[in-house]
Amino acid sequence: MNELSIARLIAGGEGLGFIDGKAVFVPGVLPGERVRVRVVQRRRDYNRAVLVDVLEASVHRVVPGCRYAGHCGGCDWLHIDYEEQLRQKVSIVAEALRRTGRIEREDPRIEPSAPWQARNRAQVHRAPEGGIGYMGARSIRVLRVDDCPIVLPAIGRLFRGETLPPDGLERFTVFADGEMLAVEGRDDSRDLAVKVDGRDILFSVGCFFQANIGTLQKLVPWALGGLEGGTAVDLYSGVGLFAAFLAEKFSRIICVESRAMSLSYAMRNVPGPSHEFYPMTVEQWIRTASASSRPDAVIVDPPRAGLGPEVRTWLTERAPRRLVYVSCNPVTLARDLAGLTGGGFVLDDLRLFDFYPQTSHVEAVAKLTHRGGQS
Repeated sequence: MNELSIARLIAGGEGLGFIDGKAVFVPGVLPGERVRVRVVQRRRDYNRAVLVDVLEASVHRVVPGCRYAGHCGGCDWLHIDYEEQLRQKVSIVAEALRRTGRIEREDPRIEPSAPWQARNRAQVHRAPEGGIGYMGARSIRVLRVDDCPIVLPAIGRLFRGETLPPDGLERFTVFADGEMLAVEGRDDSRDLAVKVDGRDILFSVGCFFQANIGTLQKLVPWALGGLEGGTAVDLYSGVGLFAAFLAEKFSRIICVESRAMSLSYAMRNVPGPSHEFYPMTVEQWIRTASASSRPDAVIVDPPRAGLGPEVRTWLTERAPRRLVYVSCNPVTLARDLAGLTGGGFVLDDLRLFDFYPQTSHVEAVAKLTHRGGQS
């Protein structure tokens, strides 16, 4: 056993402390706390530990509002009061910008969510002993649960056995909006529609869609505000959520999405004869003739790995006047912003959106202008 003080929280949600000058990462802690830990993994540059006891607790430590806290892998910040969760997310993003991106700026604003019963979407696993649940914390085993306080009540009915899960699937996605509940493996052929900023967006339960519609209502108008022109490119477009709104301000929309099902919905959400849809990866598309001209605006919403180097190069070479970057990973966002600002872009604004309360995850939206296209 070892005792240490927690200096800060890092991207990924763990606390950082030091034992004999060596970094130690500990889940379930808060800055300023004095804790007793047990080291479970030793590496050359750092160790990982588990929390044994809190010797001096932070004033922001709370009793978790879920009985599965510490056992379920879904929520890692249930021990932190919600206002402090927001402050820590701002701090983590600002630190990533400084350390990884070498970008110094004022701390970004964060848009809060309802702290409970806010999630519209969840990935559910079938437990070996029967029932359903989530993956366990730091485990490859499924933890059976019979309720979940972060999802909408309609999804909670599934955990309580009031709605039957699909047959055969060991892992499946569920989506709810109000009383409507769609379950992958049972409702795959069903068109779902969610109203976002006054517009109906169509998709299927098997498509990726944002998990917090209440917060999405804030993100979309802020991210797309002020964009207009001739051609807009939506990379990693999914079902065409952003492109559907861009089509109101641009005469030509290009959507690039590798998942055929999602792109089929984008074609329905973004109607019009002058729009183009490419069923391929972004890395493949940037080699096509369609990618050879300079667009007026580009929006990118990549996976957690961020933009590949060839995509960053394409952006700096094509130099769209406006670029909007939607990110779910502050570290890869900071890395990419460093490359983009070094290639002619100016970071105009950055805002955070709390899609995932009770977790360390946060969505960020960066707005950039290219120096060669500033007006």
